[in-house]
Amino acid sequence: MAEFVVSYAVQTIGKLLVNKADFLWGVETQVEDLLKELKLIRCFLRDADARREYDEAVGEWVMQIQDMAYDAEDAIEGYILRDPPKKGENIIKAYACFVAKCTCLQVHVVRIEIEGLKSKISDLGRNMQEYGIQSMKKGEYGHAGASTEEDFVGREDSIKELVKELLNDGKQHRVIFILGMGGLGKTALAKKVVAHDKVKNNFDGFTWACVSQEDNEKDILVEILVKLIPDQRERIMKMMDYELSKTLYEIQQQKRCIVVLDDIWTKEAWDSLRAAFPIEDTRSKLLITTRNRKVAEYIDPHGLFHEPRRLSDGESWNLLKKRALLQTKGISIPKASRYTIRGIPINRAFRLLRYPKTLLEASQSHSEASQPNSNTYQLMARDQNIEMYPLGDELLKKCEGLPSAIIAIGKSIAVNGWEKVYKNINLHFTNESDVKKVSASSYESLPWHLKPCFLYLGSFSKDVEIPATKVLHMWIAEGFVSPSAYNNEESEITMEDAAEQYLKELVKKGMVQVLLTSSGKIKTCRLPDRMRDLCISKAREERFLSILKAWQVDELTTRRLSVTVEEKTFWRVEKRGKTMFHLRTLMFFYYGRFVEKMWDKFQPIFLSCKFLRVLKLEGIHSRTGSLPKLVGNLVHLRFLSLAGCVLKGLPKSMGNLVHLEFLDLQVKDLVEVIMPNVLWKMRSLRHLHLPIHFAVNDLKKLRLDSLKHLQTLRNFYPKNCNVIDVGKLTNLRKLIVSNQYGGDEFKIIPQLAKFTLKHLQSSSFRFISHGSFCEGELSKMSSYPYSCKLFMKGKIEKLPEDLPPQLRKLILIKSQLEEDPMPILEKLHHLVVLILLEDAFVGKEIVCSARGFPQLKHLALDNLQNLEEWRVAEGAMPHLSQLRISRCFKLKTRPEVVYKFDGSVDNGDEQEDMRPFLSEVSFAALLIRRINMTDLVY
Repeated sequence: MAEFVVSYAVQTIGKLLVNKADFLWGVETQVEDLLKELKLIRCFLRDADARREYDEAVGEWVMQIQDMAYDAEDAIEGYILRDPPKKGENIIKAYACFVAKCTCLQVHVVRIEIEGLKSKISDLGRNMQEYGIQSMKKGEYGHAGASTEEDFVGREDSIKELVKELLNDGKQHRVIFILGMGGLGKTALAKKVVAHDKVKNNFDGFTWACVSQEDNEKDILVEILVKLIPDQRERIMKMMDYELSKTLYEIQQQKRCIVVLDDIWTKEAWDSLRAAFPIEDTRSKLLITTRNRKVAEYIDPHGLFHEPRRLSDGESWNLLKKRALLQTKGISIPKASRYTIRGIPINRAFRLLRYPKTLLEASQSHSEASQPNSNTYQLMARDQNIEMYPLGDELLKKCEGLPSAIIAIGKSIAVNGWEKVYKNINLHFTNESDVKKVSASSYESLPWHLKPCFLYLGSFSKDVEIPATKVLHMWIAEGFVSPSAYNNEESEITMEDAAEQYLKELVKKGMVQVLLTSSGKIKTCRLPDRMRDLCISKAREERFLSILKAWQVDELTTRRLSVTVEEKTFWRVEKRGKTMFHLRTLMFFYYGRFVEKMWDKFQPIFLSCKFLRVLKLEGIHSRTGSLPKLVGNLVHLRFLSLAGCVLKGLPKSMGNLVHLEFLDLQVKDLVEVIMPNVLWKMRSLRHLHLPIHFAVNDLKKLRLDSLKHLQTLRNFYPKNCNVIDVGKLTNLRKLIVSNQYGGDEFKIIPQLAKFTLKHLQSSSFRFISHGSFCEGELSKMSSYPYSCKLFMKGKIEKLPEDLPPQLRKLILIKSQLEEDPMPILEKLHHLVVLILLEDAFVGKEIVCSARGFPQLKHLALDNLQNLEEWRVAEGAMPHLSQLRISRCFKLKTRPEVVYKFDGSVDNGDEQEDMRPFLSEVSFAALLIRRINMTDLVY
């Protein structure tokens, strides 16, 4: 962790030397010398970080280096950005004026401060020899964490059973499951089985895919097909989703293949893939690893369920030997002739380790030096007459036969040395279960750039669904993210793309659990309980994060603070102001009621916390007052969120926050916010969430034309914003337009269609009317060329034939359509989601024809009170995976043809089994799921 802190300080100070050299007038030489010292010390931090677990002095040395790096960053950034720009001043001009006004005394004071830091870091550097800390070799920096493939020992019985089932050509057990808890070695066992000679010789094709929680089905299917038919790679890459499923399905019927789906977590993951896998009438086999037996039973209740046993004592010793001794490189391993285990020469002892009884008998027949009454294997240095602390039995007993736990301790031996780990075994395992040890090893094995990202997640409350998008922006604001590791010659990815890859890496390592995904992207996530405990423990140990209750008033030493605010004790937060000057992140979680003049209580914080980069004030409720103007003092802010707050207005001083990259002003829906026309000054802004209801205080339209870096614009309101400004947002990726009760709602669409927005990936339109939408207005959408989503609430006289061709999601509420909309909607080749709610259709019959809705995956029919009949032709909706039918009480007939249906229809409080109504199969899969109304719009 210290390696990251120092590396970030080096990066930040280096950028300041290049980009802000003029503002370092008078102290540039001192800053360059300080940077050299930090670069030098960084070379030793990986070795020091690895040793701090068992060497208290080294641990304290690391923390002092970390604090010095923070102080250096504070001193230099504080010197450059001491005064916020004045009204009407360009930020660069403001800095120049400040430098011109600096007196020799001011420069002298800062110079002494920087030289003092340099001297302290030099002194700490000289202590490295005393602690025996070694430098890293050239080329060891970077993002890719070195990882070694998991060793495999034993399990011959499991291999024999699984190979036998794979070779069995009968109809039974087409799907084979390897079940068990994390760390049991399921993936390693699957690899061993499919690599067996008999298996390889009896199948025509083999492919493997890891079904991580964030992966979308198309990526998985492409990966599988490319391995099965590599010569058709170009054709595969061009296939639509349903073509991929159909092709894979047919290959498994025509050939005898093995497909391995590794680490399936949820039923939904299987539902998105099931159309591609024949369970019957095939000689192919499907091998699945999962931790969840219920998921396995859901996939195929008639499959073979195999749960590997834990390793035996002999197998455990073999694995430890492989990891800790025989495969150790670059560390000093004692010569076998110098050491004994229970008095037996170590070479012979390791041959006997498979058979503890044999070893015990051999030791008892040896000399008295072997200490036959001891219950543990003891390693002794004859030459030095030093007896090590017991390892053997005690260590493996705590691992309880879990390969991951054994590998973790083996890795620790390989990195830190046998004697060090042996000496400090209690530090590794005291009061920790084997599962906690596996979790801790997961953190220690993370590459350094992922460690702060993981620890940052601990700032969220235990039962909160963590919004992935915001977390990514917080990481970026803190400086945790660098896209350099993912860039290539063909394309250059954004910071947001790189941050998303960071999160996916944490998910793949099992440290973060995905809760909700959409279009292949993670929407919400959480830390599993054991990982959250680890996260908070490590964050406290690293002095990375404090999580405080409002009544705690002790002095803060961390750079990040998460506060749970309680109504009766909120006043105590005011007392913290003077102790928060060094904070980088401040997050408030407020669960109380309205409090009078609550915003005023934040003024001491805004006055003191001048180095804040991330400020989250979500859900703060106050009957009176606006955001204090002192917020303009926080000139370092990169991230500011006021989502869900209740406040009257925003101060003009927000125009000082010129470094903001993420700004969320989406306050409570029913609150109208008076906004100053200053957002145009925030030229670094990349993501802007406007309030749903707002007014501009100068009665002009909100100016946005200067935000050239803007990627997300949410709640764009044509009444209060200039549509022409959107055409100047050349980096815009996501646009959400809200036009409620605005009149001529669709006028904006042909205007937007004229703009060249080459980076625009998604656009959404929310239209609500108390009257009705006429066909002529709706026809204005036909020219819109970009991928879009449409939410409409209100009566529609008639659905036009020419809807936007790139429409992907359509939600109609209270539309009162009299004619069946399906003949028009089923021609939309890109439509993925269709939701009809609250009498969107008031007719009696809807018909879905053959080959209609070729890409539809999600369909909801809710509260269509007059609907009596729904007819579905064979071949319609070939890729449907989620269906909800709710409160359609008059629906008498169901579709006659349903493919691989598994689910029920929700009619009010009654759950009715649809299977008696369905004789054949036409849908890819059918899953009944409740609709989350908050996710419908966007």
